[in-house]
Amino acid sequence: MFSLTIVFGPGPMVWTLMYKTREAAESARSFLRDNGDHIGMIDDFGQECEIKTSNIQGWMLEDLDQSKLAHIERALHQARTKIKADELADSDPAIRQGRLRQQGGLGMIQPMPGGLVGANGRFPS
Repeated sequence: MFSLTIVFGPGPMVWTLMYKTREAAESARSFLRDNGDHIGMIDDFGQECEIKTSNIQGWMLEDLDQSKLAHIERALHQARTKIKADELADSDPAIRQGRLRQQGGLGMIQPMPGGLVGANGRFPS
């Protein structure tokens, strides 16, 4: 699957046309570059547009299978980076101390109402 994203207008405005094959996408890209003042285009999924070619600011042809892998690799890289940052933070005394303060310090045994031990030496019920 391929997308042809066209940026045009003073805004800018972005439209994306979708194509099932590289050949169809490249044909649309060539048509975009080589055909007069106004062009009409239809993609493989029924989207139809007309563009004044003098307003085109740029375009991008994208292989969606490859860009999917790129997004996955970026997410994996970010996950690895976070794990490494957490490891480094755990070994930093100032950060470790700051985390303890944020969590309310070290745990503390709270006394029960009426004391910890009842008159008979057991916890009160």
